[in-house]
Amino acid sequence: MKKFLTLLLTLTVIVTASVFTACKKDPLVIKESDTYVVINVETDKTDLTLASYMSSLSEYKDMFVINNGMVVSINGIENAKDYSACWMIYTDDYREDFSNSAWGTIVYKEKTYNSTAFGAESQIVKDGCTYIFVYQTF
Repeated sequence: MKKFLTLLLTLTVIVTASVFTACKKDPLVIKESDTYVVINVETDKTDLTLASYMSSLSEYKDMFVINNGMVVSINGIENAKDYSACWMIYTDDYREDFSNSAWGTIVYKEKTYNSTAFGAESQIVKDGCTYIFVYQTF
């Protein structure tokens, strides 16, 4: 009986520790081997969306497929049908209405980027900011 109670107590401690540590997600660290696209914005326009900006650049305009407001494919890598893997957007535009760290963060070249508040067709870009598309599995 003591062995059973010890095992039960140990299991309870492990499960409790897992629950509390799972609440705070560590940022995803993007490495050179990961699937991602980095876009550094240089524009004097103040109402340009990320999708419009990308299509204005020759190196990006044919790389992205957007369907119903969502990036569904980049360079032929498509979102999974069940969304278990898909393209997510992160930025260093930390304005309150444009990104949020509570929705997820990534670290790229020792800098933390927040999840964007909108998709590529709605996200208004800011001059000097970086936008990173990351293919993530959930």
